[in-house]
Amino acid sequence: MKPSGIRTLLACIFSMNGQFLSAQAPAYTWQDFVEEVADEEYAEQEGWTDAMEELAVLASHPMDINTATREQMKALPFLSEEQIEDIHEYIFLHGGMRSLGELLAISSIDFRTRQFLSLFFTAKIWPSQKKDSTNLKSLLRDARHEVSTRMDIPLYYRLGYSYSAQKGGYQGTPLYHNMRYQMESRNRLSLGVAAEKDQGEPFRNNGGWDHYGAHLMVRNMGRLRTAIVGDYKMGFGEGLVVNTGFTTGKNSVMKRPSQGIRAKRGMDEATYFRGAAATVSMKKADLTAWLSHRRLDASTNDDGSVKTLQTSGLHRTATELEQKRQVGSTTVGANLSWANKGFHAGTTAFYQHFQHALDPGTAVYRQIYPRGRHFGVVGLNYGYSHLWFSLTGETAYSTERGGWATLERLSWKINSRYTLSGSYRFYGYKYYSFYAAALSENSNVQNESGATLRLDATPIDRLTLTAYADFFYNPWPRYTLTHSSSGQEATIMAEYRLTHSDRLAVRYQMKRKERSDQMQLHNRLRLQYTRQQGPWWQLQTTLQLHALDLSGTGWSAAQRIRFRKSDFQVSALASYFHTPDYDTRLFQYEPLLTNMFRYPSLYGHGVRLTAAAHYALWQRRLFVEVLYGIMRYFDRQTQSSGMQEIRSPWKQDISVQLRLKI
Repeated sequence: MKPSGIRTLLACIFSMNGQFLSAQAPAYTWQDFVEEVADEEYAEQEGWTDAMEELAVLASHPMDINTATREQMKALPFLSEEQIEDIHEYIFLHGGMRSLGELLAISSIDFRTRQFLSLFFTAKIWPSQKKDSTNLKSLLRDARHEVSTRMDIPLYYRLGYSYSAQKGGYQGTPLYHNMRYQMESRNRLSLGVAAEKDQGEPFRNNGGWDHYGAHLMVRNMGRLRTAIVGDYKMGFGEGLVVNTGFTTGKNSVMKRPSQGIRAKRGMDEATYFRGAAATVSMKKADLTAWLSHRRLDASTNDDGSVKTLQTSGLHRTATELEQKRQVGSTTVGANLSWANKGFHAGTTAFYQHFQHALDPGTAVYRQIYPRGRHFGVVGLNYGYSHLWFSLTGETAYSTERGGWATLERLSWKINSRYTLSGSYRFYGYKYYSFYAAALSENSNVQNESGATLRLDATPIDRLTLTAYADFFYNPWPRYTLTHSSSGQEATIMAEYRLTHSDRLAVRYQMKRKERSDQMQLHNRLRLQYTRQQGPWWQLQTTLQLHALDLSGTGWSAAQRIRFRKSDFQVSALASYFHTPDYDTRLFQYEPLLTNMFRYPSLYGHGVRLTAAAHYALWQRRLFVEVLYGIMRYFDRQTQSSGMQEIRSPWKQDISVQLRLKI
């Protein structure tokens, strides 16, 4: 048999295998993906929500795996450099993929990754590539439009609404509202407009909606990789200089933040750029340049200098409205990236100017905060990947105080079942970048050094294991501390697929970390059992423990039920929780609406129920979604404090969302 015939036979076998598996289980969905990658370390990351919205757009417009570029694949943060290289090598050697079932032939693509890829790719062009005849006219002709609106209606009353504006009360209504318009065409042309009003923010005398955003983006037009005007985000290297997306965690399936420039699609009001940016391809190198100007929220000192840059995006009271857009910030920067035969390198630099000087005060923990009006950061990232080995890193320097930062990663794939990786980070307390986000124990890329060792293993079929240990040190006193501090963290996670329909997951974490000059020992345990009951029903039971040596032990039990059939889906989650205090809080991902991501914390003693329903009408062009949540506390008669106080142990809310696709 000729080689081409063998490849055709293998492709057919893989395709039949994929069809056989899909016949036994329902198709993998976007909601499955969100629930699987959600992790409590993303609970308080604004960039996580925006990154998931970007991935949601990519999932709604799958790419052809045979023509997708490396840059397009890098937009999927769960894919490693090695996996991207292996996919392209397979396509080159075999002339393309007839179906995604052929991913079974790539050893570095495991079962979970194949499920993820089924959302973002199709296999259309095989075995020969069609000539690209794309132009603006054809992109506009093939464009898909989506209009959506969401309203959150609280069925409770916060104390802030009972006070007048003169007494510091909320000046708007309790309703949350947003509106979006999104146009996408072949992942090459994108136009988006969004508006949002948070709960408590006034509509009148505040320019209507409190926050507006828009972008126009084109991709892959000759040598022009990407060009964007409006609101955008970006990331380069390891994120020491610029990364306005999410931070890859120590235990996450997300291997790295998205690279390059991309449209801002979410409602984040803090970490993004506004202006223009473009990436131009020059054979084996790409050149990116950007210019941004924004007015930022800030609290000020008596002399007009900036004390604190505010990132909540809330403008409800007179004080919050006074802090709105108080200081202008202009940023100009560039990145040059090069890749060839497994090697890659790049340099990133930017200059930032503030309208008013930053003066954060004299408190000990604030003495390392940036001061002045002019800031510059430059970094060099580098790496090499080949077969079973990869080494990546980045070193950066900030001009304000002459601070240095470096992050190095090493990965060795021992064989097809075991991968050993490690990292070392040093973020000097004099280093600072306003747009940095990278692997760290704390929220800032500053005042931290540490080392991590990790093992990913599949010792037997159906069983996956991940274990890591992290050691960190903070030379300068952090908030609530009067001295330098250190800590350790060790985590082990295991998932075993009992049958094709049943899986059991276990996670244990031990962490020692100082707070208020006291060493705290946290022990966390999570047990989760998931069962696919036929093609329509899915059941999931979760038990969690959080023990803190200074407080006691908190625990929760949760049961989720999901029904999905044709154009209708409903999910419900019931949780019972009992914790001694806030420090022993637990996190539980909830069923939500499309483009809505939340990982709330549970503490105290109570129950919570969340139910979400999705219904598609008019040939799946109109989507009606409803979310209902109810909370009942048994250990208190009021909730929250200050203006946010609710004088009841009950808390109920409803969210309604409409999406129209054309």
